[in-house]
Amino acid sequence: MRYFLAGTCATIAQTLSSRVNRRNVTELPMAYNLAVLLNLRRSAEKEAKRALGEAMAARVRAEDEQQRLDSASELARHALEQETKKQAAATAAAVVADAILRERYRQRLGAALARAVGKAAQHRQGPLQLAQATESAAAARVRQAKQERQAIEKLEARRVADQLTQKERRAEEAAGDWIQASRGRRKPGG
Repeated sequence: MRYFLAGTCATIAQTLSSRVNRRNVTELPMAYNLAVLLNLRRSAEKEAKRALGEAMAARVRAEDEQQRLDSASELARHALEQETKKQAAATAAAVVADAILRERYRQRLGAALARAVGKAAQHRQGPLQLAQATESAAAARVRQAKQERQAIEKLEARRVADQLTQKERRAEEAAGDWIQASRGRRKPGG
């Protein structure tokens, strides 16, 4: 293994000592690294979008549950109001025992209303708020992943543009060398 590593290091050193090969060695891995990084950023963006979708679905479920709890507390409030109106409309001739039963029923309705309002408030402060915060965080991750992907795409575009510029310069230099070489070959007597 040691000899293999020594040979590999010698091969790399020999490759880097050549001007043409050094250029080829540094350009290819950069292009490869950018492509790999771009793929990673795209998959991270996809994952962030998936997480955002899940967070949005959780928020919708939490909002539906909150709406259900609010309507349950509203029904309890309405039942309490109805019973209070019935009790107020009762005639004076009503039996005392009947009045006591109605008062106990009204108290149970009041307790049910308090429980329903408490559950709704607890849900609003707990799961609903958590779902909204999770959705906001997921949206921020999507924005961040998109920005990172766009930055890599800009680097890739810049690298491609630099390669194109470099090829054009080499072509111009080759054309200039060809013209110089053709001028130097003129016949001396002509």
